[in-house]
Amino acid sequence: MSAPVRAALVAVGDELLSGAIADANSAWIARALGRVGLAVESVEVASDDEPTVAAAVVRALERAELVTVTGGLGPTLDDVTRHGIARALALELVEDEGAVAELAAWFAQRGVVMSDTNRRQALFPRGATILRNRAGTAPGFRVERAGRAVLALPGPPRELTVVWNDEVEPWLRARGWGREPIPERRFYLFGIPESRFAERVGPWMAREAEPRMGCTVRDGVLTATLRAGGRDAAAIATLEGRAAEFRARFAAEIYSESEWELERALGEALIASATKVTLAESCTGGLAAALLTGVPGISAVLAQAFVTYADAAKETALAVPRELLARHGAVSREVVEAMALGAARATGARLALAVTGIAGPSGGTPEKPVGLVWFASAFDGEVVSLERRFPPSDRELVRRWAARTALFLGWKRLADAGLARPRRSD
Repeated sequence: MSAPVRAALVAVGDELLSGAIADANSAWIARALGRVGLAVESVEVASDDEPTVAAAVVRALERAELVTVTGGLGPTLDDVTRHGIARALALELVEDEGAVAELAAWFAQRGVVMSDTNRRQALFPRGATILRNRAGTAPGFRVERAGRAVLALPGPPRELTVVWNDEVEPWLRARGWGREPIPERRFYLFGIPESRFAERVGPWMAREAEPRMGCTVRDGVLTATLRAGGRDAAAIATLEGRAAEFRARFAAEIYSESEWELERALGEALIASATKVTLAESCTGGLAAALLTGVPGISAVLAQAFVTYADAAKETALAVPRELLARHGAVSREVVEAMALGAARATGARLALAVTGIAGPSGGTPEKPVGLVWFASAFDGEVVSLERRFPPSDRELVRRWAARTALFLGWKRLADAGLARPRRSD
């Protein structure tokens, strides 16, 4: 069996090095390569400088058969990716008449005369294969040499996606570089710290364990990935056995096996069960509702939500008693439960989620510090509440963690009622 093809990524752009823009393209390409069974060896970010780009491409070719370079294919003088690749491969740049004609037609369709500067986008290393870009003005290209290939791809994510799907992935498969990916199972969990997770999985995360296990954490969501040691039947059976054990051990925390977005897991369960929902938010300022309304079809079960930031709003919109606010304060079990019940009464929703807390950076006290958040979920009139104390490091982090905590509590209420279950990827 031939050795697997290795891939190296180069992202070009001063804005990436300055931190003005995050390098999301490399992460996207790594996932796309994983879907065709290819692994990434390295990722490098290079400035908008021809010699720097050339040196990065040379280094990438030393460690991988497939090199992708993103960005720097625009019409301005600082777009030097094509020049850097040509220098790395000792090729001259030549203008392609067909590419010039396509660029002119692209502008003409929009009632604009093409600028001469756009002709730079029709320059390619001699012998390159042009990769058409139906989403923009920057065509990519591919240069193959001695069993290796360099791909130049546009930087705008929408254009990158189009060129990849139209041109790159079909070529990878036709060339025989695409392979069936190593089988894996992915689990999305909420409400468990990474340290506690490590304690509970124990030796499953050992480097020599089979299947291999890894985890990442983002906004309170822990993603655990089990990867088989091979593609054979024995390795797959071992993977499925461990996946079954994992499901049993973390049944209380797993909300999906197919998608990271908590809001989608909750939204799809609400829609499938025709369960009406509402939300009452204070410190999150409508963030939980905004996440939920991103789910297609959610209007079938969500008619109204509330942002009751001030105490007076909690009184008027949710009928929270004034004396309750005065006695316990807005950030309390008593008030958050009253918020959930009040939202349910006001809308007739079967499920109501409420959140109130202190996101910071100010407003905390020794008794109620920054990061303290109370949650409540009312389902069929029965209310359950929960206190969380998030690290008071960043206001927006507290708000995001709180919003997703509220959504997870909603999902759990549905799961406990038999109306939701983690969706399998297979």
